Amino acid sequence: MQPGETFRHLVERAGGLTPNAYLYGSEYTRVSTRIMQQARIDEYVQNLSMEIQRSNMAVNASAGTSQNLAGTAAGQANEQNLLTSLRQIRATGRIVLDFTPNSSGTSSLPDIAMQDGDKFIVPSVPATVDVVGAVYDQNSFLFTPHGKVGDYLDMAGGPSRDADRKHEFLIHANGKVESYVAGKGLWSNNFNNLRVYPGDSIIVPEKTFKPGTLFELIQYTQLFSQFALGALALKEIQ
Repeated sequence: MQPGETFRHLVERAGGLTPNAYLYGSEYTRVSTRIMQQARIDEYVQNLSMEIQRSNMAVNASAGTSQNLAGTAAGQANEQNLLTSLRQIRATGRIVLDFTPNSSGTSSLPDIAMQDGDKFIVPSVPATVDVVGAVYDQNSFLFTPHGKVGDYLDMAGGPSRDADRKHEFLIHANGKVESYVAGKGLWSNNFNNLRVYPGDSIIVPEKTFKPGTLFELIQYTQLFSQFALGALALKEIQ
């Protein structure tokens, strides 16, 4: 990059965007942002570890029978496995840019200053939408124009009996997240009526973190760290 050159100018100097460019699903990553995000993740894991330790001390003090002690030990082992997995998560440094599904051309790019090591990846338009978690068929489904969250959940067989419907969320290809909780209205919930775009992911968590669902929890955490933690960097570029 040239001294004082902005992000938009650099892309223009590189020849601009092709007709197949999918700005909505592009990724802009930054080294300093990755360091900040990783510090936030490490802080969260440390706080979670301290909370688990305090909780375990209280549980051990109240456990009486050998059966209760055995159950407590199994639960604590699962918690330690979860903490170990969380400590292995590495932030990507993604900055969420405010692209819409119809964004195109270099005029849609923010005119921000760049830093050494910045990376901008622009994919072509994907053909699928992912549905992950407590559904009967975790899969990638062909994108349907004007399709909504409820439509893709139906394609996946619907939420299973272990699904935590109140904590479903939608990760858009541009990194933004919309949750079931945020869609709650006075009389109904609008989550199932949210529009879904190519490259989006619908996540349906389990009700409880049982030993059999530990792996899924880790997957959700990794997925969220990759797509959503970029929101922490918005302050940096504003």
